[in-house]
Amino acid sequence: MRHWKATLVVSALVALAGLAVTSSQGQPLQGEYKIGVLEPLTGPLAFEGKRHLEGYEIMRDMINERGGVMGKKLVFAVGDATDPTAAASEATRLITREGVKIITGTYSSTLCGAASEATSRQNAIYWETSCVDPRFTRRGLKNVFRTEIDGTGFGWYNIEFIAKHLAPRFNLKPNQLKVAFLSEDSSYGQGVTEAARQRAKQEFGMSEVAAEYYAFATTNDFTPIILKLKALNPDIVHHIARGNDAVIFWRQSREQNFLFKALVHAGATGYGSPDFGKALGADGNAPFALLEPGPGFRLEALRPEGQRVEKAFRDIVQQKTGSYPLGGHQLAAGGLWLLKLVLDQARTDDLDKFRAAVMALDLPVGSSVNGWGVKFAENGQNSNERVQHYMLQWQGGQLVTVWPEEFTTNRAKWIPLGAWDQRK
Repeated sequence: MRHWKATLVVSALVALAGLAVTSSQGQPLQGEYKIGVLEPLTGPLAFEGKRHLEGYEIMRDMINERGGVMGKKLVFAVGDATDPTAAASEATRLITREGVKIITGTYSSTLCGAASEATSRQNAIYWETSCVDPRFTRRGLKNVFRTEIDGTGFGWYNIEFIAKHLAPRFNLKPNQLKVAFLSEDSSYGQGVTEAARQRAKQEFGMSEVAAEYYAFATTNDFTPIILKLKALNPDIVHHIARGNDAVIFWRQSREQNFLFKALVHAGATGYGSPDFGKALGADGNAPFALLEPGPGFRLEALRPEGQRVEKAFRDIVQQKTGSYPLGGHQLAAGGLWLLKLVLDQARTDDLDKFRAAVMALDLPVGSSVNGWGVKFAENGQNSNERVQHYMLQWQGGQLVTVWPEEFTTNRAKWIPLGAWDQRK
């Protein structure tokens, strides 16, 4: 009987994913349901935090046009999480003064730990949609959930791309590749890099020629590191950058004529941020960044229910911003849409019933925004295998989807990289 009930819930949720886009339009909403949204709206991460919030706002409006959550209009109480201390205090304020029972955010791996711990102390629900710190879901907190990939998944995907796509293009076997690992030293950078290092060595036998960490907020000269790496002659530079450090490293690599076959990154900061393209234009051509889908993404590669919600979201972002949805937009929107599915099934924010609905959610890849699927583990982490990610490449001043090739009309260029002045 339990198995039959679980199957029924899964079937209902699969149907909801496909039908909720249109079935509730036109029905009046009964009251409001308020959640807290924590973002770095000032400080060094403000640009990304504002994009993340914009993604939430666009998806909130889409949700309200499609029946809200639990039949109520979804509204936000917003907090500015400038640093971990502010993230914790703002989470407490949103719960104790604004009366929210659910908090979502925070964009950054430097903020999500403090915000979620403060939320847990108040016995509220924390729903993370972006941070990838591997430690986040390893603390035994039953009220903490994450829709985005675990940082170890970023490392897994990066090595998958290097071994399965780049190595053949270099006419090399994976175990013939020489990889230099470079990363900013936050928990995010370390989590992604260490996972990549482990898989590269243990599964593919790649040769690690360097593993260097640096403080992204204070490093403004990579010349010593570049000269060291240049002497080691790597095929791949696996660089997890956090902000302007990506621009500095790329510029100084050109100044030093540091040549390598490819540079691979993961995440919506550094090489994954539109700020990289704004700073460098066509001179920034060629780096790869593992992200949510970009231009060239084939909607028809998704399941029908995923196509509908993805297209609706894209169209609204295009109308509102004049551009393709950026990574911050997509992370927030994808996570908020999944929160809607859970609340509509649970019909409550009571933790036990909410958690049961989270654990019952079982959607294959391609079912939701970004082509994501869903299957949460007991620790509150969405399965890395369900959170489909894509390799994008800087081409002509914009990030475009290039891998997996079945999901895109674009193809990777400059493999292997030639001289710096031949990447136009």
